[in-house]
Amino acid sequence: RLGLDPKLLATILNMSSGRCWSSDTYNPVPGVMEGVPSANNYQGGFGTTLMAKDLGLAQNTATNTKTPVPLGSLAHQIYRMMCARGYASKDFSSVFQFLREEEGQ
Repeated sequence: RLGLDPKLLATILNMSSGRCWSSDTYNPVPGVMEGVPSANNYQGGFGTTLMAKDLGLAQNTATNTKTPVPLGSLAHQIYRMMCARGYASKDFSSVFQFLREEEGQ
C-alpha cells in the first residue's frame, strides 16, 4: 500500500531480523523470486488442499488435547475458504494472492 517495490522489501527483510524462509527461500509475492510457485501462477509446490488437511489434523489434535491454537484455527479457516474459492490446486503460498483479493472486495 505504501508503494515499496516488493523486491526491495524482500532485500531489506532478508538483511534484518525479519529474515525467514518465506522471504528468502519461498517468497509468495509474484515477481520477487524465480523458481518458486509465485513465479509460475502458484503452480507446483505444496498444494492448498494438503495445507488445509494438515491444518485440520493439527486443529483436531489441539481440540482433543484442549490446547488453544487461535491462529491455527484462523489459518485452517482461511485455507478451507481458499479451497472453496478455486485455490485448491494452487500452491499454499497463494494465500498471499487470496488475501489481497479478499481485501479488494
